[in-house]
Amino acid sequence: MRYSRLWLCVLLGFGLTFLAQAQEENAFKKYNPDIDKYEFAKSYIIGLGYFSRVSTRLAAEDTLLAQASSADKSPKLIQAMIDNRTLDNTEIRIARNYLVKYNTSANGLIRLVTNDAVAAYDRLLELSTRERELWQTLYRVQISEGNGLKEEDILRQQVVLVGEKKEAAKELIKASRKLTIMLLSGELCENEQCRSLALTREERYKLLDKLDAFGKDNTDWGAKAGQTTLQASIAAIREVLEDPIYISKP
Repeated sequence: MRYSRLWLCVLLGFGLTFLAQAQEENAFKKYNPDIDKYEFAKSYIIGLGYFSRVSTRLAAEDTLLAQASSADKSPKLIQAMIDNRTLDNTEIRIARNYLVKYNTSANGLIRLVTNDAVAAYDRLLELSTRERELWQTLYRVQISEGNGLKEEDILRQQVVLVGEKKEAAKELIKASRKLTIMLLSGELCENEQCRSLALTREERYKLLDKLDAFGKDNTDWGAKAGQTTLQASIAAIREVLEDPIYISKP
């Protein structure tokens, strides 16, 4: 009797494990059907291209501001920062708007990636707008229209905002990694360990062309220490599109 109960427990354990695996596999197929994948990936990469302009502009500013002392922060330099934030806000909005239409996609994973990326862009837009307002305040202080604020206080707040922007941008790395999972075929794959894509070879080449339009200097695959948000996002997507271990759709 004891052994019968033991075997029953063992069989029940195997049954529950099998059921859990089956549910996981069914969930992958259910929430990642082969719908909208190429078009969404194209829109995501185009949006990332607009964000790359923001990233390039900020990197150039970091170098410029590191070399400039407080006394060097003239109204002309400050006005350039204000103008740059205006450009940033425009391009962040464009990147965001390329994705919002996929909020109603029949593919659940596409909706998840969309929500993550849009939330990141919204946060970046909010922080960029606040940073522009700080530069505008500093400009007024420089031309003696200030409201009692000290330049040091304004610049300290600006440094904090730059740090928050870098943290917000990291969410795009997570979205890009989820994008690579979404590109797996829901018809042929049962989980994310699969290597069959929902893209034809021609579609992979087209997406690589879009990626190379702004990321051709970043040829690494996968995440590596020291990468920027943009570099890590490009590397994650490039690996899936270039690595021959991933099988194209016939």
